[in-house]
Amino acid sequence: MHWKEVSKADNLPLVHKAAMELDVNERDERGRTPLMLFLTNRMPVQAIEILIEHGAELEAQDKLGETPLKKAVKFKQVDAILMLIEAGAELDSPLGILATAWNAARTDKKLADLLLATKGAVRLSLTMEEQSFVEELLYEESQNKLCEKIAHINSPEILHAIVNGYNWDDGPEPMLSVFHNPATPEITLLDMYDLLDGDYWMDKRDSHDLLNTEEEKRFTELAVALYKRLEQCRH
Repeated sequence: MHWKEVSKADNLPLVHKAAMELDVNERDERGRTPLMLFLTNRMPVQAIEILIEHGAELEAQDKLGETPLKKAVKFKQVDAILMLIEAGAELDSPLGILATAWNAARTDKKLADLLLATKGAVRLSLTMEEQSFVEELLYEESQNKLCEKIAHINSPEILHAIVNGYNWDDGPEPMLSVFHNPATPEITLLDMYDLLDGDYWMDKRDSHDLLNTEEEKRFTELAVALYKRLEQCRH
């Protein structure tokens, strides 16, 4: 009897037997534990519960650096996610928000919202009223009005949605307003730096290439400001 076989057999008595006789924290050649194999093979949540009851490690990492919680997210196993959280699986990461299961779940808003207790996480599913407000802002033709409205927003969720829905070809000014809004969370700043292609503007500045337009100067200003703020967040 081997864990790989057990993890592919929808057989709870066999799982009970394996949990009694085998090492529940054994590793395969890819560093995966039986719990990870069960999640990968979408075993019933009752089988996962058996492993947890027999002492399966919740924070083990395989060679990809994935934990059981990240595996559950990867394979969209809602019941398993809830069970792992209830069992005490760690939501936060010492490496920051980008290394969390919440971040791994962000392509599926409902899945990510199950992990909202993660430090630094932002609710991604908007109410109809919030979504309507975001769309109204994104379609605002006057940049001055848009910047003014952004400055008065106190909702991290709305600010985050604006950044991820913004057409960056429209220029840096509204995003500078988001940057200066104290309600903007770290994950939104990280997204801004990525969407802005911050490294490009930092390299352009460091190489002393000429910034030919005022817009280029403002994009560079935003990249530098984001870089410095994010450095402060890391320390």
